[in-house]
Amino acid sequence: MNRHLRGGVGVAAALLTLSSLAAGTPVSAHEPPPGAGPAVSPERGAPQGPLPHPKAATNAELPPWPVPEDSARRGADAGLKLDTMEGALQHFHVHLDIFVGLDRVDVAPDIGIDKRTGLPADLHTHDDSGVLHVESHDANARFVLGQLFAMWNVRFDETHLGALTPDATHTYRTYLNGTLVGGDPARIELRPHDQISVMFQGDKVRIKPPASYDFPPGL
Repeated sequence: MNRHLRGGVGVAAALLTLSSLAAGTPVSAHEPPPGAGPAVSPERGAPQGPLPHPKAATNAELPPWPVPEDSARRGADAGLKLDTMEGALQHFHVHLDIFVGLDRVDVAPDIGIDKRTGLPADLHTHDDSGVLHVESHDANARFVLGQLFAMWNVRFDETHLGALTPDATHTYRTYLNGTLVGGDPARIELRPHDQISVMFQGDKVRIKPPASYDFPPGL
């Protein structure tokens, strides 16, 4: 796990009390996030397909989590397709942070990449930056965070982050653009330039979830 906070945010500046983190009304993971933009260009309109319901992975281990050899097959089981990305009708990026205590857990590279052919799933990663790539030939396809964790083979639901579960001194929360999300975090729909923060934190010292991410030029 990497203790470095990206974007130049120091740990001291990021620590908050429990009361300050709990403020605000959660948004539902089942509804479009407030202020979210369309997943394709305005002239095409937003995707109209059904929201996928990927089956949660059963692997309950502590991080770091390696990418399974059959990550691409797991993507197919989660409703994703393998293909070349040339001429994709949807092409956008989302950033994911995972914090366990004060440590950032790296999002593994090559999630959703077929090791034999090199072909990517519609949703995939290239490095450990936390940038999620969505590239699809289906203009109406919609994507949810649970599909990534299904390919990663990490249990991810309302009460599990791998082997981590909330208890009397730890909470488990997910934030979308800095706003607390209610419901199953696996159902969070991925939309362009969203910042998603999955936080397993102790009660005494916590990190403020980032509200945005400074995407590199061209992403």
